[in-house]
Amino acid sequence: MDEASLKALVRQAAQSQRSPGRVVFMGRQNSQFNDNCKYAYLHCVRHCPELSCTYISESRDVVTLLRSHGLPVLACDDPRASAAMLEAGVVVCDDFHWKMDPVISTLLHPAKVVQLWHGIPLKAIGFPELTSTVNMTPEKAAFLQAMYSGYDTVLSTSPFFTEMAFGRAFRAERFEEAGYPRNDVLLRQPTRDDMIGADATLYGHVARLKKNGWKILMVMPTFRDGGGGPIEEGMLDLGRLHEFGARHKVFTILKLHPYVGLRFSGHLPETMQVAEAASDAYPLLRLADALLTDYSSVYFDFLLTDRPILFYPYDFERYVSRDRELLFDYGDMAPGPMAKDPETLFAALSAVLVQDEDAYARRRRALADLSFRYRDGQAAKRLGEYIVRRFTDKGDPSCKQ
Repeated sequence: MDEASLKALVRQAAQSQRSPGRVVFMGRQNSQFNDNCKYAYLHCVRHCPELSCTYISESRDVVTLLRSHGLPVLACDDPRASAAMLEAGVVVCDDFHWKMDPVISTLLHPAKVVQLWHGIPLKAIGFPELTSTVNMTPEKAAFLQAMYSGYDTVLSTSPFFTEMAFGRAFRAERFEEAGYPRNDVLLRQPTRDDMIGADATLYGHVARLKKNGWKILMVMPTFRDGGGGPIEEGMLDLGRLHEFGARHKVFTILKLHPYVGLRFSGHLPETMQVAEAASDAYPLLRLADALLTDYSSVYFDFLLTDRPILFYPYDFERYVSRDRELLFDYGDMAPGPMAKDPETLFAALSAVLVQDEDAYARRRRALADLSFRYRDGQAAKRLGEYIVRRFTDKGDPSCKQ
């Protein structure tokens, strides 16, 4: 769009009549239907009649998928999406890629923005990152200030993380400690809606394995800004992991970060399977007997299951000096066995999955108490009630279950 057209759009957006109950849910970047935005949207569509909800996606596949389930959705380039954005009183999102698009950000301004984010921060994000000595430039600093500002509400999970993480990372009018909607499915049987965007075939396979006495290991490393990772660098030998799984009836789910470009050629052994990077891992995560990760915020969510977490920071010094600084002391925030090489990793896997050791249960539960104000599987319901209460003129309504 040229400069004159964008100026005209700015004027149109400023004059538009926005409806407080008109809510636009901005889909994730890279054509994903998952995470907090997914679960918040599904709840509000199904249970909040006070709201008129539309999911907007850049992916035709996501649009087709949601329409097949009778859900209100529009593609970004659909003229009706532009109209919906101009009418929206509220935007719900869990990242900020849409703010980088001058057309979409103009269409949505000045709607109120509810930022759900996509993880309890272990790594420095937002305004604390401005003081980082890792990968910081004036251009990146300006970008961070713009992206982490301008929110009406930012979702949090507990008073501790409001104070120590979210309240420092974002500039917002309010921080609402309702909990993460994506975590609801960790605490209950998945519904038909929950499985939209998830791998239902893999879920069924894993459920059958568990009934037959197999244990499930979920492997979810985070991405590195400078590239690499445990599989790419040979620090996690899939052949050895297969042998371990075959010997001890342990099935491994490999769920890589969407930013990781690693692809597997040929067939993996029968003891492991890859979950599509853009798929929703949370229904699968509830089936896991243990989680193996490094610096990914997913381990905070997994605390809700009260099952063992194994940490593999084999590249810790390089990571914190080249990729990301951490908000907290890693040792204090990692309640599980910590391996630095393949030998100690497989010893830890054996202790947890074969010998059923759980030496970190007390520390894990203490961190869960710090991380979550609620542990009841009702985060989406609380968020829906909050949106209705804060942004509509319905008095003090509540969403119907």
